[in-house]
Amino acid sequence: MLNDLLLSFFFCMPAVVAVVSARDLKNPLPRAFMFWGGLVAVVLVAVVTVPMLACDGHLMKSYSACVGGGGVADLFNTMAPAIKGAAMIFVLICIPLAVITLAIEFVLNLRKKAA
Repeated sequence: MLNDLLLSFFFCMPAVVAVVSARDLKNPLPRAFMFWGGLVAVVLVAVVTVPMLACDGHLMKSYSACVGGGGVADLFNTMAPAIKGAAMIFVLICIPLAVITLAIEFVLNLRKKAA
């Protein structure tokens, strides 16, 4: 259980930090990307971590022994492709989008200083 809590914490933190740190960006376009992209990332992470914390099992094994009983386990097992898709979208799109957004913010700030 402790491993699941630690994994979910380290999986969730980039999404939460993106939303919280969006207000520190100076340019409106990167700020909007970081805020709204961060909110999408929070939803994706929630889709992945809630079944992980509520049940035994993980992305590669079926869920069983859920807090809500067999119906919840069946629901999460039915949603398994969507849960895997949410994890892939988060890792392959959201994190690189945050890095690109920060690069755009850096370049725009350099242009403002040069002008």
